[in-house]
Amino acid sequence: MPPRTDKFPTEGLEGAPSKDIGWHFGDPVPNSRGNVVCKLWGKVTKGGITRFKEHIAHKTGEVAPCPNVTGIVRESMMKLLKEAKEKKMDKKRRTNEFLSQLRGEDDDEFIDDVSAMRQATRESIQSQHEWHRREEFRRSTGGWGNIYEE
Repeated sequence: MPPRTDKFPTEGLEGAPSKDIGWHFGDPVPNSRGNVVCKLWGKVTKGGITRFKEHIAHKTGEVAPCPNVTGIVRESMMKLLKEAKEKKMDKKRRTNEFLSQLRGEDDDEFIDDVSAMRQATRESIQSQHEWHRREEFRRSTGGWGNIYEE
């Protein structure tokens, strides 16, 4: 049984593929991908570490609940799953907001600034190309000593 703290130690767990807290309660099944065997019950859960954590948290409708898990561990795991889901949804929301700004759906001023920057970049590149063409012409015609330049 893990110590009664807010965080379970996951550093240095034997055979743990990552630092995920779920590996404190389960072990990866050798020669199979995504299967985890419960240390508390012995049941093999298919579907990866997140689905295994749902087994520990007694998430209904997803996977069979672990009958040997304590209430504190179950509630802590449910809280961790909920926080991870909220974090994932927040990241998705921020990504969608950023993409909608790039497309100009929400803020026309932002897209105008981007357009102005693109136009300025284009003009700068054209100016550089023109300068290089003039330099090439000067070199091919003898440079500054050319009668046409005077």
